[in-house]
Amino acid sequence: MKYIFQTTSPFLLILVLNFCATPTALAQSRDSLLKVYNNETIQTFGKYFIKGTKRLSFNELKPEFSSGITKDLFKKAKGDRVLGGVFTVAAIGALITGIIVKKNNNGLGALLSGTAIGLNLGSIHFRNRSSEVLDRAIWHRNKEILFDVKE
Repeated sequence: MKYIFQTTSPFLLILVLNFCATPTALAQSRDSLLKVYNNETIQTFGKYFIKGTKRLSFNELKPEFSSGITKDLFKKAKGDRVLGGVFTVAAIGALITGIIVKKNNNGLGALLSGTAIGLNLGSIHFRNRSSEVLDRAIWHRNKEILFDVKE
């Protein structure tokens, strides 16, 4: 046994001790990360968003996105959402107008009804894209909060 300690270089001994002590010295405690995750990250539940114990609507999310990329993604999601709403209103207007006009002019009524279907499909596209972009913005924001990374 005495022979092992005499032949072991001090460098190797320091390396082994450093290897054993470093992970605990640099690791973030599990409890603090869990606390940040539970209180600061945003979770999506349908049309509502949960941050800690608060329920937020889409419009209440704006102050949560402070970095460049998350702010830009939120603006894009909001624009797509507004555009989807405009398409929905236009589709409803075209459908109602088509029903009214169909009594006098069957061809124009059918054209307006077809236009309403196309506008409604456009509305679905923009709303889905808004949801995808908002999910990406929330993911980036949560990553920034959890890992203290600013992009």
